[in-house]
Amino acid sequence: MDIKLKNISRKKSTKAAVFILTVIMITLTVAQFQFISYNDIIPESLIIREYSKSEYFLTQEVRNAWYEINSMMENRGEVPEYAHYYYFISDGEKTYSNVEGKDKNFFKQFDKAFYSYEKGTWTIGENTNPGGITNFYVSEGYTIYISYPDEFMNEKQQEWEESREILVPFAVRVGALAVIILILIAFLMFQTGKNQLDDEIHLTKIDSIFSDVLFLFFIPLAAFWIIGISNLYYSGMSHVRQMYSTLWIGILTAFISVMCGIILLSLTRKAKAGRLFKHTVMYSVVYRICDFFKSLFDGRMFERYPLTKSLFYRQLVFITSSAFLVFLTFLFLLLYVPLLVLIPPVMEIVIIYWYIKGNNKTFEDINKGFNESLGEQMKAERMKIALVTNVSHDLKTPLTSIISYVDLLSKEESLSETVRDYVNVLSEKSNRLKNIVSDLFDLAKSTSGDIPLELESLDIKKLIEQTLADMEDEIEKSNLQIKTKLPENSLNIYSDGKKLYRVFQNVIDNALKYSLAGTRVYVELEEIDGKAVAKIKNTAAYEMDFTAEEILQRFSRGDKSRTTEGSGLGLSIAESFTNVCGGKFKVEIDGDLFKVQISFNLDR
Repeated sequence: MDIKLKNISRKKSTKAAVFILTVIMITLTVAQFQFISYNDIIPESLIIREYSKSEYFLTQEVRNAWYEINSMMENRGEVPEYAHYYYFISDGEKTYSNVEGKDKNFFKQFDKAFYSYEKGTWTIGENTNPGGITNFYVSEGYTIYISYPDEFMNEKQQEWEESREILVPFAVRVGALAVIILILIAFLMFQTGKNQLDDEIHLTKIDSIFSDVLFLFFIPLAAFWIIGISNLYYSGMSHVRQMYSTLWIGILTAFISVMCGIILLSLTRKAKAGRLFKHTVMYSVVYRICDFFKSLFDGRMFERYPLTKSLFYRQLVFITSSAFLVFLTFLFLLLYVPLLVLIPPVMEIVIIYWYIKGNNKTFEDINKGFNESLGEQMKAERMKIALVTNVSHDLKTPLTSIISYVDLLSKEESLSETVRDYVNVLSEKSNRLKNIVSDLFDLAKSTSGDIPLELESLDIKKLIEQTLADMEDEIEKSNLQIKTKLPENSLNIYSDGKKLYRVFQNVIDNALKYSLAGTRVYVELEEIDGKAVAKIKNTAAYEMDFTAEEILQRFSRGDKSRTTEGSGLGLSIAESFTNVCGGKFKVEIDGDLFKVQISFNLDR
């Protein structure tokens, strides 16, 4: 049973229903106060039973009477005829009163509200509340009597009791609503962040807002509610206007209640999760500042590097010790102790010696470790190249035999059409494998630097023209147009013609394989700043979601779907051959434009 109630109370639908009910209760409470306000009911009548002793009577009647009398004394005017009180004022020469021929006893008989000022002293009736009127200063020469007739006081007392009769059930309703609202809010605060699966606190998207920012939202929301109510309510409205005002104030109250409720529950979830204070702008700023200064001294950035960490701590000790010795030196100078002044410099020399010696030892260890690491890397690279070279070499012999036997088999006349198709496929795939093995062998040789070069002065323009002429069949099959822009004069460079021929062959072949159908491939050559610069540009047939560095990696192919045949070594071999021949190989990607730039110094 407890588990069932627990699951029900943690359901999102249950919490949403309770939240809506809470908003409705708050709105009803505000509507109750509006009813009291519209009917000019004085809340004080709920607490004070006698009108004559109420603060309302003192502020609205007694003090207003005093202001009117005081104004009359200063301006020699008259008290308004509608005054509900009797008064008598005399300065010794002139007398003002609204009850002619009456003495003090006349005023004194109204003991519910009687005030007297004579010979510089205020006195009041036996049943009269002072109301602060005795604090007003009046010249000693004046005599003042003020009293309220019993008829007026009895009428006001009756109105007071009628207000009380309305306020008692109102207080009961508001009290009941307040208790229900508090219970509902307590339920929401207790259950927020929890679900039916576990007892963990689960935060929501709004909880990602800083706590102090959320808390500050209460201020504009409260101001908006107060301003909205003040603009929607004013005294003396008709019944219809009161209904419209109540409706709009209810809508405004419901909206503000929803916003404040969301913020309150978010702050509650954060408090439960222990993030209320930590997830604030102030805490984040202070924490970052403190963490920054702490990072200057705890050496966390060198945690993975023990030798560098020891250098850091040695440096920290050296700086701290030196600063302390400088302080001691100034202190001894101020105290004028000549013998002690020599101690800090001597200790500083010792610390400097310790610092330099320790650093030299650490630097030796760092260099030793660096050399060992570099040696291991070079050894691993050499073993990798040797492995590729040996494997490529070992594959050549059986692969040559396979190709030879497949060639012999294809010449047999007794083969059926199906078998002949199989033989053709074997021939095609074995030749492709031969090319891959040859590429691997060439790449391994060029990377290791163990590759023979036949360097000579050659015309790069003629080399490009020859490459394009030899690839004429491939160009026709590709259905692409080759646009050339070559200089009229020759451009001589010092390089290996065979290796450079392979470079241009690989780059142009790459463009033919991966260009968009019906587009053009541009082959350009020009002289720029004493260099012969060749550019091959094409529009890719696929989205190039890779970088220039990635496409030059071994076995990397831009066409992820692999709709064309290729080993992924063409550009890598072209780059490697260009480098060993003394040139520079560069790939640029601009949208769908793929550009390769090959440059060599001119041979003057």
